[in-house]
Amino acid sequence: MSLLNAIINIYLHVRRGVTMYDSHFYTLNGVCPCKIEETVVERAAQIFEKFPDPMSFAIEMNRENVIGKGFWYSVDENTIFITKISAEECGGGCSDNNTLVGRHCHCDHYNHSKEKHPKYYCKCAAEFYRPLFGPLFGENVLMEPYETVLSGDNQCTIAVRLGKFESPD
Repeated sequence: MSLLNAIINIYLHVRRGVTMYDSHFYTLNGVCPCKIEETVVERAAQIFEKFPDPMSFAIEMNRENVIGKGFWYSVDENTIFITKISAEECGGGCSDNNTLVGRHCHCDHYNHSKEKHPKYYCKCAAEFYRPLFGPLFGENVLMEPYETVLSGDNQCTIAVRLGKFESPD
C-alpha cells in the first residue's frame, strides 16, 4: 500500500470530529510541507560514506551536531533516534501560547493548541527526515514520532526504524 493510501486510511480512522487533524497539510497531501536543508542531507551523505553502519553513522552525526539536539542508534530496536531542537531554540514557536507545546512545537498548525493530542499527529514531523534517511538506508525505513510535546512528553524525538515499512493499517 502506498504512503498516500496509508494516510487516507489513518485519516478515515480518526475523522470522527478531529478537525485539526483533518485540516493539516500532511493529512490532506501525504507529504510534509517543510523541507529539510539540502546542506544537512549532503553532510549526512558524506558521513554515511565514511561510516556506513548505523551505529557509527549515528555517533558521528551526533558528534558533529549535524541535526537535532541528540542523535543515537539502538541496536536492539535497529532504530535511529533524533531528539529535535525546540522551536523556541530556533526563534520559533507560538508567542501567544506559553505552554510547552507553544514554546517547543515547530508546527504552526498545532503549536497554538493547549490540549494534548495523539503522537500520530506528529507523523509529518517524522516524515520531515525522510529525504535524509531514504537515500542512505533505502525506502524501507519507518519514520514515526516517538516522543512529542503535543502528546504530553517533555521533548520531541523521532524514531527512524531501519528495515521497516509503513503498515497498511
